[in-house]
Amino acid sequence: MREKKLGYLSGAPRVSTRPEAEAWGPKSHILGFIGAFRQLGWDVRPFIVGDRMPTAWVSAGSEQKLSRGLWTRAAADLVRLALAYRHRHMAWKEIGPVDWVYERFGVFQSLGRAFQRRGIPWILETNGPFFYEAKMERRSIVLSAVARHLEIKAYRDCDVLVCITKPLRDIIVREAGVPPDKIVLVPNGVDTVRFDPAKADGSRYFSIPTLGFVGSLIAWQGLDRLITAVAELKQEGIHWALVIAGNGPERRAWEALARDRGVSDRVLFLGGVPWDQVPQVLGRIDVGYSGQVPMKIGTMYHSPLKLYEYLAMGKPVVAAAYEDAVRVVVPEETGYLFAPDSMAELKRALRRAHRHRERWQDMGAKARQQAFTRHGWVVRVRHLIAEVERILSRKGSCGSRWKSFAFWASQSMR
Repeated sequence: MREKKLGYLSGAPRVSTRPEAEAWGPKSHILGFIGAFRQLGWDVRPFIVGDRMPTAWVSAGSEQKLSRGLWTRAAADLVRLALAYRHRHMAWKEIGPVDWVYERFGVFQSLGRAFQRRGIPWILETNGPFFYEAKMERRSIVLSAVARHLEIKAYRDCDVLVCITKPLRDIIVREAGVPPDKIVLVPNGVDTVRFDPAKADGSRYFSIPTLGFVGSLIAWQGLDRLITAVAELKQEGIHWALVIAGNGPERRAWEALARDRGVSDRVLFLGGVPWDQVPQVLGRIDVGYSGQVPMKIGTMYHSPLKLYEYLAMGKPVVAAAYEDAVRVVVPEETGYLFAPDSMAELKRALRRAHRHRERWQDMGAKARQQAFTRHGWVVRVRHLIAEVERILSRKGSCGSRWKSFAFWASQSMR
């Protein structure tokens, strides 16, 4: 049987798989997907723009530097537009004909279009409505109208669109007019070899029960509510410590909040942790936290990688009851859910978790088993392949275009 070939594209200049990359989540997602395709027997040919960029674009603090002022953001927008045009052609020249091209969407980027024009199915993955998110939540772009036009056009033009959650799919269908039947839902997953509790070194940050968080320190992560809850529960005699791994625009404010609420001695900000050390961090905490709050768009459309990483490391979780958490967390067996808008429910979940300390080991074992059997990247990619094949076979036209191109290529090489 002929080995299938996949072109994997990522055009975002700040998304990199290099060791110094600041953006952990995208790096984990890219490496997880590529690794899973290879395990399933595909020849994967990656073209990752961030791996080709200067260190200043991808290293710690790069997002804040590029978002510092209006003119800096405008200049960065123009650079990304120019890079998109250049890299679209470079990707084709370097990768050439493949069976499919799979692209992780980035603002102003649509590299897969060069492949689609040559008859190769273009599968586009989106992790959010970036034209909205970059402007309203992160304030990292200026040319928002241009970004919106290019993003919506890419969603409409690709052969298959991959969304990570149902809320995101609903936003894309509503805002971009994309037919629901060309969309595949593929939540985030986890590398269960990299995140393995057997690799924990047995050390701890605190002697008291410890919550842990890994990720960007952005307002929608809701850590201000968690810090406040830890402080208020302390007054009740319920003692939690908190370890926070990551950087972002809210770090100073949250550090100040911990000081003001009198819990700075039990809230540890690690800052940016090297990507390969994240499992060790999680090995030193007891319970993972994933407590996103509603975004300005009115919902939460993310699929938190951290949720799956906590489970894979054998940690129960306390999580806001959004789609992914409701689908993944079994209350009282692998974790605790609370209403995203309710401080009272968050504290109630933390009280229950604290009372169940003797059950954490058994809960963690169940969490690990669930992650291993249901949420690994190979499981995700196997589902993706089946759904893409179903959509492409129904459309028919993509297959015929590819056959025509293959015939043309074979004739040209004679």
